[in-house]
Amino acid sequence: MKKLLLVSIIFSIGLVFTFTSCGGKKIGGTVEGQTYKTEGWVNDDTYRISAAGVAKQSLKNKVARRESARRAAILNAQYQVLEKFKGSRIEGAAGMSDFEMTGIAIAQEIQGTVKGGSVTSVTYDEEDNAEIIYEVKAKGLKKKVTAASWE
Repeated sequence: MKKLLLVSIIFSIGLVFTFTSCGGKKIGGTVEGQTYKTEGWVNDDTYRISAAGVAKQSLKNKVARRESARRAAILNAQYQVLEKFKGSRIEGAAGMSDFEMTGIAIAQEIQGTVKGGSVTSVTYDEEDNAEIIYEVKAKGLKKKVTAASWE
């Protein structure tokens, strides 16, 4: 548990340093004139979040740099969604039903759902860094998130 916490803190500090130290053009805003909700619950079955990813500096090929940035943005989005879902849980929601810990099972299902999310929009800046809109969909997702017990 302490190791996971330490890795999370280092990862967070690295992201903050990366985005504050780069002097490039700020990415974000509307995409081709479209305006849509970029973070939060779209409905009871869909959660959406925006996340950024930085291209691996050692890559020189534009396509490889963009794919690297896109993958980093997806990992960042998944991490952010899981953290937000853990923060919105209801204490003591885990229960016993037919000798099975239902809350823990729901939490594991949600983690799988988050990792199976999809990218609905990708934009790149002149340095090939990516900003994505990541969407997680599942029937009754909001209800499952509030009922989950995170270990």
